[in-house]
Amino acid sequence: MIVPMYHYSFLVFHADYEHFVKNLKEIGVAHMVEHKEDPTPEIEEQYRLITDLGQKIKQLERKASEVDITGDDYKEEDGKALYRLITTIEQKKDQLSQDKTALEKEYAQVEPWGYFKLGDIRKLEKAGLHVRFLVCPGKKYKQSWENEHPLSVISDYKGFRHFVAIDEDPNKDYPSLLPKVDEVARPTDELENIERKIEENNGKIKEIEEKHNLIAVNGLEALKKYKAELEDKLSEVKVRFQTSDEAEGKVKFLEAWVPETNAPELDKWLENEEAYYIKKEGKEEDKPPILLKNNRYSRLFEPVAKLFSLPKYGELDLTPFFAPFFMMFFGFCLGDAGYGIIMLVATAIYKRKANPDFKPMLSLVQWLGFATVLFGVLTGTVFGVNLNEAPIPFLSDVRAMFLDEQQMFNLALIFGLIQILFGMILKAINQIKQKGFLYSVSTWGWFILIVSSGIFYLLDEKTPDQTLMWSLPHLIILGVAGLGIFIFNDPKRNIFINFGAGLWDAYNMITGVVGDLLSYIRLFALGLSSAILGLVFNQLAFDLSPDVIVVKQIVILIILLIGHSINIFMSGLGAFVHPLRLTFVEFYKNAGFAGGGKEYKPFKKVQY
Repeated sequence: MIVPMYHYSFLVFHADYEHFVKNLKEIGVAHMVEHKEDPTPEIEEQYRLITDLGQKIKQLERKASEVDITGDDYKEEDGKALYRLITTIEQKKDQLSQDKTALEKEYAQVEPWGYFKLGDIRKLEKAGLHVRFLVCPGKKYKQSWENEHPLSVISDYKGFRHFVAIDEDPNKDYPSLLPKVDEVARPTDELENIERKIEENNGKIKEIEEKHNLIAVNGLEALKKYKAELEDKLSEVKVRFQTSDEAEGKVKFLEAWVPETNAPELDKWLENEEAYYIKKEGKEEDKPPILLKNNRYSRLFEPVAKLFSLPKYGELDLTPFFAPFFMMFFGFCLGDAGYGIIMLVATAIYKRKANPDFKPMLSLVQWLGFATVLFGVLTGTVFGVNLNEAPIPFLSDVRAMFLDEQQMFNLALIFGLIQILFGMILKAINQIKQKGFLYSVSTWGWFILIVSSGIFYLLDEKTPDQTLMWSLPHLIILGVAGLGIFIFNDPKRNIFINFGAGLWDAYNMITGVVGDLLSYIRLFALGLSSAILGLVFNQLAFDLSPDVIVVKQIVILIILLIGHSINIFMSGLGAFVHPLRLTFVEFYKNAGFAGGGKEYKPFKKVQY
């Protein structure tokens, strides 16, 4: 459900403003109203700094989990100083990386010429001999050139022959005299010097990397604390930015939203404050922030709901209504009891040492694992093994209880029909809540039409000798539904407009509901593909294993581990994404979900 909100308007004397804001922050229940959208340069800079610091913290967290290093450096460092140091380190690393790239490029150019001395070349030049550096494809080099010109081969490197000409004539055009030969510039440094520079550069990179690693191991807490301080400061700056001056700056005016559950606490504090305030109930047109309040089970699915959008104020929170369906659909898609057991056991083990903030997510995975076990039992699938066909004697009495493919196909459509109809009920309730009963008549008409048609169709199937579908009782029901759909669909319009709108609505409903219902076939398809993939990996494990004792068992185990790991990941991903799609598209559409709510974020001290 959505927690009702109260709107507070505060008038504070300018001398008491700082004290008022400080205490309001300590209470930590007020979501400040933002009227000004364009932030100041100071706020933009704070956002940039916090974002950059957050990215650095994530990088350091990954680094801390990968490195094994000991040392006490940077344990007592201030977070701000550490941030500056990391920025400097990263800049130096970037520069050293660029230098390394340039040195490696220079090394690649000089390497074919070997360990020569530039001093020797200069001595030759003083003696009147000029060294020319030449290169050509190895296959194009002719030995006869050496009889005609003063050439000396240096090396063959990557298909090219590198050689020099030592000649008294500095202007001799060797590329024109020797076909396919190019002259290259004389190296500006010696290979030995370049190797030394690369080694020195690598040493600097290693040294600076060690500093970075030590900060990752010892400085994370200080950086997180600094980030929390920045966010805390930013929240105060934003409150001051949204505060307006009244009465020539003598009075400060600010507004806030407070949940109904926290309003008494704030009211009690305001009684002792030198501040005037007005309190009123939140209305949909005021667009209050959204705070969800659900039971322990439904609360686990709130992160899933937020992936799409929060509900707008005044409409139903659909989280508790889609939660059981989402869980069942996940189990339907993955549908292997063995995979579900792995999910349950793995999360139970990890939950003991997990961060408290992450434990609700693990509880959600456990519920999804339970649903996977349930549907695995219904279909008789365990690690890709179809128990219905397995030669296990004690299963003979329960094989009849396993659902076959046709039954699973029908079950997927039944689930879809139930969720669509349930969505229509919620839509009608939402319309009654927001606008009144008369605006829900059309939705109830469609619900009655679909349900009654389904019931009378089933009755006809059970009693073929009677045509109950077109009997008088059903025609009366259809007539009532038709009046709601075509005549009374909007109490503010006249009958003729309503009839035209009803025809258009009928076209959309008929095509839409059929399309929505068929979308639920994906549940059956994904469950079937998961089972088939598991079966394929089982067959591969036994077919590809060599007929050698011990080796056979090892190969089987390796293929099973790799194969089922791939299947759990791929099928698990599909089992999450496709129920998500059914929830956000088919269910939300039929439930008339509008969304667009803004999350409740109280002005309070930021903890790290």
